[in-house]
Amino acid sequence: MSARDVLAEVLSSPTAADLWRLRAELLEARVPATSCAWAVLDEYHRFLDQIASATTSREYSDLASKLDIGSLSGVVLDRLLEPKDARQLTLSLLTGVLSEGLVVLATRQHVKAWEEGLAATYRNAAWFLYAELWKWAEEQKPDLPASDRRRILDRLFGPVHSRETAGFSKAVLLGHLFQLLLVTYLSIELTPLRPATR
Repeated sequence: MSARDVLAEVLSSPTAADLWRLRAELLEARVPATSCAWAVLDEYHRFLDQIASATTSREYSDLASKLDIGSLSGVVLDRLLEPKDARQLTLSLLTGVLSEGLVVLATRQHVKAWEEGLAATYRNAAWFLYAELWKWAEEQKPDLPASDRRRILDRLFGPVHSRETAGFSKAVLLGHLFQLLLVTYLSIELTPLRPATR
């Protein structure tokens, strides 16, 4: 199985086991140790592992299904390794994550059973993701003033810090942000590994 195939599984139904396999594929593909993808992969694995440890199998399966980026995954897999489209792809992914995240937050407010037990997991993931998305936004849109970047990210992470947001919704939003960064960084790293077309 290729890194691309395992990445498809990570996008459609992410588990810590899938991330373990993805890591092995990326090591075999010789993704440079300096790649930003490694830190995201490590933190995403930790996030999913902590959630799996703290929830019932039913809750975890429900969460994993909601982390599926759905119709975007087909576009991602078809265009993942096209360097000329990498920037457009990441911007369209961000738009998709934001809109889907808002829908999830609106429709899943009733699921709060395991919020308190995972509060630290959400805070730690948000801490990491905020800094990573700041760097990502700087690279994608360097002309955007820092004050605007902060306003956008503060709005994006607002639900994570809100007592009104159910834990399930926080997990889904954070999971989508991990996926966004992972796809962005791997679209850059895996491009040179794409087979030549004839």
